[in-house]
Amino acid sequence: MDAKELTNDVKNEISKTVEKLTTLRDEAKLHLHLASLDAKQEWDDKLEPKIAELQSSAAQLTESSRTAIHELVTRVEGFVEKLRGSASTDKPS
Repeated sequence: MDAKELTNDVKNEISKTVEKLTTLRDEAKLHLHLASLDAKQEWDDKLEPKIAELQSSAAQLTESSRTAIHELVTRVEGFVEKLRGSASTDKPS
């Protein structure tokens, strides 16, 4: 695999990861109206700004940024899972 193919692979992976973050962001926003104040603050202060920053700079990302992207995906996935759990425990029986 030459450098150009590697660069294209990295760009494709980053693009797919940004798409996944966008989907997770949209799901989180759906759950946030039922979420606690702490969850809303975590989203507003920590996670959503990082997603916006990543989306705006995704075209310039390189191999060295791959780890940071995957860490953010893991954090947002965990946040969404927490929201899913809160939503299911908040529903009346």
